[in-house]
Amino acid sequence: MKLWYQSASSYRYEATFDEYGRVLEEQCRRVARPDTEIYITGLPVMMREIDRFKSINYLHKVQMLNNMLKAEKEGYDVFVIGCTTDTGLEEGREMLSIPVVGISQASYYLAAMLGELFAIVSISDYFCEKYRQQVVRYGLTSKHLSGNYYFPASEEEIALALKDPKPVMDKFKVVAEKAIADGASMIVPNPAFLATAAYRAGVTRLGNVPILDTISIAVKAAEMLADLKKIGVEVSRKLQVYGSPGKELLQLAFEKYRNVFKIEF
Repeated sequence: MKLWYQSASSYRYEATFDEYGRVLEEQCRRVARPDTEIYITGLPVMMREIDRFKSINYLHKVQMLNNMLKAEKEGYDVFVIGCTTDTGLEEGREMLSIPVVGISQASYYLAAMLGELFAIVSISDYFCEKYRQQVVRYGLTSKHLSGNYYFPASEEEIALALKDPKPVMDKFKVVAEKAIADGASMIVPNPAFLATAAYRAGVTRLGNVPILDTISIAVKAAEMLADLKKIGVEVSRKLQVYGSPGKELLQLAFEKYRNVFKIEF
């Protein structure tokens, strides 16, 4: 099985994310099956503001979609969106015939299955709001302990802290313990940088409450969906769900919009 894991960072393109990428490679491969070949990469262009604004994230999404099409063309069996905004999930499932996994969607559903209420611990108030909206779209409001469970930290700070994750994890634990006291029985660390930092520090639970390794969950979900596709179990192709336009119509659309699908500013 060939699995493409797509980070929203600039791993492979920007030295700042070298350590993050190294740990991410280790994190993915430790849970993958022996017969699973994993390619892990970031995106060439990344602005630090992509997660703050929907408009800028939209521009970032194009790179994600291009790599999805590239992965399918190169014979990959499944594509993982390793960005916790699940950037391009719906479009990718429409365009591709192979399974597309969103890291947040996979983690939330597993958290809802394994616990009663899950809380998302993050690094900013706007992330908390983004994830709250995401949970609503995924139909999991009744399983989500909503609240501003976060501590201030930049994604770059977390990436650089992977060599010494203790300071970040100390802050994380304080917020996670508050969520647990409020009723959470599962903790989801988002964004993905935070899950990798927790992995690097060996933080897997607080008391009886699991701290989900969202990256490992995404890899295992990808393997499962690729296996299920072989026996005919896959996404609904009903129109306005994940109805596929098909290769011919998709190619026609790419050619039709080629001259206007560009940025003029």
